[in-house]
Amino acid sequence: MPMPASAADIASVYKRTSQALLDAIQSSWKDENLLIMSDMYGDQWPNGLMLDILVKHEIHHRGQMTVLMRQAGLRVPDLYGPTKEQWAEYGALPPVI
Repeated sequence: MPMPASAADIASVYKRTSQALLDAIQSSWKDENLLIMSDMYGDQWPNGLMLDILVKHEIHHRGQMTVLMRQAGLRVPDLYGPTKEQWAEYGALPPVI
């Protein structure tokens, strides 16, 4: 496929495909489907494990994105709550977790 023309194009395709996955799972799967074994990298994994790894993989890439955005001098979006920059704007320190 050709390189997307813009970040908006990438965001649009991502939103469409992630919503399609969510719709398919919600409409077709029951709890038992989480235990069904499916091929993943030539191995057999339970569907529930694949979903768990998919979520963690997405978290990993969001983390990468925030680092790259800061390196580029861009404002980091508040994906999981206020960013350290937003806490500074509030005149407060980020909570220690």
